[in-house]
Amino acid sequence: MKTVKKVFIPGSAAEEHGAVFISAGIDVLTQSGGADAVVAIGGDGTILKIMDTLLGSNLPVLGVNAGHIGFLADCELARIEDSIACLLSGDYEIDNLPVLKTTGPGGIRVRALNEICISRAADGGILHIRVLVDGREVAVMASDGVMVSTPSGSTAYNLSCGGPILHLNLPVVIITAICPHLLAIRPIVVPLSSRIEFTVLRSRGRNPLILADGTAKCGSMTEGDTIAVQPSSLTCPVIRTGRRSDYYAMLGKKLGWGYRG
Repeated sequence: MKTVKKVFIPGSAAEEHGAVFISAGIDVLTQSGGADAVVAIGGDGTILKIMDTLLGSNLPVLGVNAGHIGFLADCELARIEDSIACLLSGDYEIDNLPVLKTTGPGGIRVRALNEICISRAADGGILHIRVLVDGREVAVMASDGVMVSTPSGSTAYNLSCGGPILHLNLPVVIITAICPHLLAIRPIVVPLSSRIEFTVLRSRGRNPLILADGTAKCGSMTEGDTIAVQPSSLTCPVIRTGRRSDYYAMLGKKLGWGYRG
């Protein structure tokens, strides 16, 4: 890959950590224009927000974990010098993460890197949601909600709801029910190219919300409303250096596999 000579570091992280890039010979910019790459320093929430803001710019993002878990990060803050060396030498790869899209009943369009979710309101009751994949009915789910997750989102909300972990290179998404009423309702993996439709057949209390990466960006749904979740034409390019290429070792470290309690 080409060598990185200019980076954009959003927020206060530029003041806190920019010096290590400057000392290595990389210019730190105050805006994304003219940058070769973006460095997102923080926890998964911060990195995800920066990635979402930059969608469409085609700027590759280097995630640096300064939080707790850091599934989206390429390196830990304490090892940032190793990743800087890779940027300077061009010794890195770029993965293009898939992006989901949907349009709410009010016409508001949203995108998501991790998941798009229908979730009952805090004071709402159980939902009955019909799920169709490419026009074919899969199930009617009685649950607190349902989500579609990308492989990069499989270690986020999907994981806490009992969904599987997917390798980042798989061209698939996961449909996962949130606290299903029937234990027989299990997560389903379908092709990334699928058109997934959710129709709210019944709800109690306040209307369920449509969440994109955990944020209510396009309102709520009433009984009879349908939304369709599909892959966006956009992707999110992320930088992977040598350490991150061992995906299974990363999972073992983050999740504590191979360690006794």
